[in-house]
Amino acid sequence: MATGVVSPGSARVDTAALDLGLLVLRLGLAALMLALHGWARLGRAFSYSVLGAEWPFISLVAGLGFPMPGMFAVASALSESIGAILVGIGLFTRPAAVFLAIDMMVALYNEVSGADQIELPALYLVAAVTILITGPGRYGLDTLLNHRRER
Repeated sequence: MATGVVSPGSARVDTAALDLGLLVLRLGLAALMLALHGWARLGRAFSYSVLGAEWPFISLVAGLGFPMPGMFAVASALSESIGAILVGIGLFTRPAAVFLAIDMMVALYNEVSGADQIELPALYLVAAVTILITGPGRYGLDTLLNHRRER
């Protein structure tokens, strides 16, 4: 028998399935973001910040009208790497999801203004906003740490 709570519409919500779904969503978002964007961008941000290497992404950020494009480019890299890891493990989930959502709003704006494909940043944005609204679910470090504090 499914565990659940009664919702306002009297339908039962399977909380175990909801928590498992949130875990899959968090891990999927984190894995895709990190593998397709974050890891490489973090390496380039390190090379730019520490080694003084050129980074073409800064020109793109500057072209969007951001002041201090180097700082915003590094912030984007941190959102797509460290932020993605935090979302994946469910630690500081909502703040990390906020940064990912903002990053994806900018990416979506960039794609729309360039008449490029918008599906990928749009899907990342929907996932980040969903996680922002729901939190990590039962299978996240935030939940584990909050339960330990309550004891």
